[in-house]
Amino acid sequence: MDEGSIKRALQEHELFKDHIVDEDARKFGDMVIIDYDKVTTYPVNIKTSIGSTDNCFSKAGMVYAFTDLPIDDIPKAMNLCKMVKLIETHGKNIPNRDYWFLCIDKNDSANVIVRGAKQINCWVENINPSNVLQVNWKREKTMPAMDRTWDEAYEVIIGGAKRSTQGFLQKSIPKEWLLDASSQDEDNDMLCLDDM
Repeated sequence: MDEGSIKRALQEHELFKDHIVDEDARKFGDMVIIDYDKVTTYPVNIKTSIGSTDNCFSKAGMVYAFTDLPIDDIPKAMNLCKMVKLIETHGKNIPNRDYWFLCIDKNDSANVIVRGAKQINCWVENINPSNVLQVNWKREKTMPAMDRTWDEAYEVIIGGAKRSTQGFLQKSIPKEWLLDASSQDEDNDMLCLDDM
């Protein structure tokens, strides 16, 4: 409901109405912003928060941020293998290309932050496999945007997702459920062929 209200307010605002494109539910952004040049677009995920730590990891959003793939060429659903493969095969450092967040405080709608995933300081690794990275918005709003190289941003975000996933496997899965090292590569390659 919050996202819909925010989009409607922006679409009805005289200054912004020609720059807001609504996105269908379950896309990797809640809306797309069209820049003043009427060509450049930015996918934006709307977050409403009371200052808590919120899930902010989108595989499609990260593929967009780290590659030269157009929005329409990025699968809506993919597993981590597909995400990494797309970044490895299409990775490109494009200035200002990012997966953007518009975070609005639920208790004070004037408290707003716009920040790209690569600019976020307060990523929190989480060993929940459906929620591998979160952002602590309360802390984030007290800091300036981080200026990172492509490689530094990749290590923080994709490396963080990797560490979170490994932590889940080490702490939440019985050891006898894990594949032994000799069969793991072959089985992992088979799993990575499918988009789960």
